[in-house]
Amino acid sequence: MESNKIYEEDKINNNQKQEEDNEAVHTMKIESILNDEKEEKNDKKMENIEDYSSLSEEFYSDASSDNNLDQKETVGDSKIKKASTVNTSHSEKDTNKIYQKELRRSNFIENKLMTSITKKENANRKNLELANSINFKTCPDKIIETDEFGFLKKVERPGESPYIPKQNKEKSEKENNDKDDKKTKEYFLLINSRTEKWIYMLEHYDIFSTKKFNKLKERARKGIPDSLRSNVWQLFAEMKKFYKKDIFKKYSEDKLDPDTEETIIKDLDRTFPSCQLFKDKYGNGQRKLFKVLSGYSLYNKEVGYVQGMGFLTALFLIYMDEESSFFMLDSIMNKYDMKGTYLNGFPDLKKKFYVLLNLEKKFIPKIYDVFRRDNILPSLYASEWFICLFAKDLHVNLLVRIFDVFFLEGHKIIYRFALAFLKVKEKKFLESHDMMKTLEIIREPLDNFDNEYLFSIAFGFHLSKNLIKKFEAEYEKNKNNEKDEFVSQL
Repeated sequence: MESNKIYEEDKINNNQKQEEDNEAVHTMKIESILNDEKEEKNDKKMENIEDYSSLSEEFYSDASSDNNLDQKETVGDSKIKKASTVNTSHSEKDTNKIYQKELRRSNFIENKLMTSITKKENANRKNLELANSINFKTCPDKIIETDEFGFLKKVERPGESPYIPKQNKEKSEKENNDKDDKKTKEYFLLINSRTEKWIYMLEHYDIFSTKKFNKLKERARKGIPDSLRSNVWQLFAEMKKFYKKDIFKKYSEDKLDPDTEETIIKDLDRTFPSCQLFKDKYGNGQRKLFKVLSGYSLYNKEVGYVQGMGFLTALFLIYMDEESSFFMLDSIMNKYDMKGTYLNGFPDLKKKFYVLLNLEKKFIPKIYDVFRRDNILPSLYASEWFICLFAKDLHVNLLVRIFDVFFLEGHKIIYRFALAFLKVKEKKFLESHDMMKTLEIIREPLDNFDNEYLFSIAFGFHLSKNLIKKFEAEYEKNKNNEKDEFVSQL
């Protein structure tokens, strides 16, 4: 019986010790949690100074030790389990250590996430401040891009495109893409077929320039393929007749007189300012342009340099080198009889005004009457047409098409398009009731009209070289007679 009492007392003592140990472990857990919370607060205060690299190394080293510890502890179930207070206290310390490491790991990951979120918030805040600082009233209405010739073009903003319902948007986009692909294929097939025809004509140019000239003229009016335009222009202009070896090099290196040099430099910025080749002050394009103009003014001292020559030269430089542009300019002066237009006093300019007035009376008499009523003279609207050959007023896309036929058919083409540019606005001219309104209509740009439509009007006039020569002869006869109907308007 006494042994039973002793056994029971030992059992009670053991239970009390175990409870005390459990309470000690529990208090240790609470203290460790409180310590971790204090450390977490201190970490938040020192967020900008704390080095996460050391923490991460510690975390990964602890994790590896934990894995080793787990491997040691998971040996298997033992047959004999001793209820020892020392063993229980060791196991509780290990679990407490693992708990602390897991907590520190979660804090580390949370801090990393918080820093990345903070960076994103700061970036978004800066973008928002930047957006609020922009004055959208000062933004341009158009997005500026360049066309195939390097000239600036205006494109509608994406928001200005027509609204398409969601259910039809994908379908309409697919249909538009299919149509665009089809048009692109048809366009390239057309260009390739035209290029092949032009290559064949160039190989047999002697035949086409004589026996098949009408076919050559017909294809030139449709447009020369851009890849062959430089060669064809030089061929039509007979540039080889004016070419002289080393002439360009000699005169382009000579020094100009200060006045002419200053005039050319001033005009460089005014020549095709929207073209990427010539937009940069003293850039590569402007240097080439200056080299050709200065060299030609020394080479042809009778003409020198005249404002307007820069536009012609710049157009040539888009397609060819400086030396070729130099002799193309010389070809225009001689073969196409532009020298008289550029000479001092512009002696041939009045003759061309005289011819134009006669042609207006013959082909567009209603517009001619409006100009006579409002006392609008050709010098108010046609000077740059004859001096620059439309190069200053037209977009290069239409301009090169005019030059395609100008180099083949001659100065008659300038009269054709001068009449066409007036004829296309005939309705507006007839609605005008005063001089200012008529001048406003004349100055309206021509880029809004379709190129093929303008060509159909220009070649719709039954205009011949003999008719032009007839009016030129009349001018020479009556140029001093101020009583003449047309001389009085010059």
